[in-house]
Amino acid sequence: MIDGLERRRWYSVFFLTLQGQNMSMFEFTIPTKIEFGVDSLARLGHFAHNLGDRALVIAENVVASSELHAHVTGILKGKGIESILYDGVLPNADSTVIDEVALIARKSKANIIIGLGGMRVCNIAKIVAFLCRNDGDIFDYIRGKDGDGERVPYIEIPTIFRETYALTSSAFLTDAHDQANKVVSLKGLGTDILINDPAIMAGLPIETAVYVALDILSLCIEGYISLKVNPLVEPVLLRGVETVYYNLQNYIKNPHDVTIREKLCTAGLFTAMTNIITGFGISFALSMGMNGKSRISKAVVSSIFLPFMVDFNLSVSASRFAKIARVMGKDTSTRPETEAAFMAIEAIKEFKEGMGIELYQRIRQLGLKKDDLAEAAEVAIRFEDINSVPRKASFEHLMAILEKAY
Repeated sequence: MIDGLERRRWYSVFFLTLQGQNMSMFEFTIPTKIEFGVDSLARLGHFAHNLGDRALVIAENVVASSELHAHVTGILKGKGIESILYDGVLPNADSTVIDEVALIARKSKANIIIGLGGMRVCNIAKIVAFLCRNDGDIFDYIRGKDGDGERVPYIEIPTIFRETYALTSSAFLTDAHDQANKVVSLKGLGTDILINDPAIMAGLPIETAVYVALDILSLCIEGYISLKVNPLVEPVLLRGVETVYYNLQNYIKNPHDVTIREKLCTAGLFTAMTNIITGFGISFALSMGMNGKSRISKAVVSSIFLPFMVDFNLSVSASRFAKIARVMGKDTSTRPETEAAFMAIEAIKEFKEGMGIELYQRIRQLGLKKDDLAEAAEVAIRFEDINSVPRKASFEHLMAILEKAY
């Protein structure tokens, strides 16, 4: 089943309920058409033609100045779709940009919104598609206003290996009022079509690609140990760990090999699908907390927290970490379960050290002061998914993790 994900088009709208031993009822819905594989971007015109005739493409500066934007525009033009570009989404963009772009979308009467770029720009574009059919500004919805269940059709085209919220009715943003990262979950918020094309990711800087892949690894591990995990997603998450572990170093040696990029994109897609059920965890929450005011890359921070997250949860998830250690190449056959679990930390450290490139290992290397830690913990503890971790994490626990990682 997992191998069949690669180079396959997806269209899944399904509801699944399982009841079993030690497992409660859950829902799993993916109302998104997924076009996955090398050169899948070529089908953009086909999809967009069925949705509207006036597209607003929301992109990062670096994407807009590349050949990729011209390629996207050309595909749309070939189907008779008029497009305009908003390329003012900077790496530090906050919620004020959302209202600015939404105003442009409304006045231009765009009937398709396309997000082209990394995690921040795609989430901004997703919210803009929602605001085109809902009154008010984004601050109204941050404060609790709900949507009416509608949106302008939204097409997402990530330019990195993963986009965490792509398949959910949620999106993250940086609130301009307090510069804290927040997640909004709204009726009507969603992605109509996800185009995941590894071919367009050839220009990713090696360091960026490595950190994103390590973030995928962290998401897979935290999903696998989540209290919400179930037999539907367990093997998928383990396969995600395995895919990153056995392909990232090959990618560093040959970043132009599109088949390796495709495998890393597959692992990223696994996290987008499985985290609908499992939620996120400590590394994710803390990295989002630091990404707000500090604007430090979420993927960089997540990679630093990875071994510390494992250490925090080790005592309550030994059997699962033992399996992760085995997937990451450790021979645990003669070891007691607790000892085998510790080998997961060893495997992660060895994996990071074996990259052949210098990676951040401590928070202090990012220029943060100890005074900044409490603020990150305060933001992280407010993330709902922090409750899905197997060992309950209080503010004090988060501070202890931050202190160790500093």
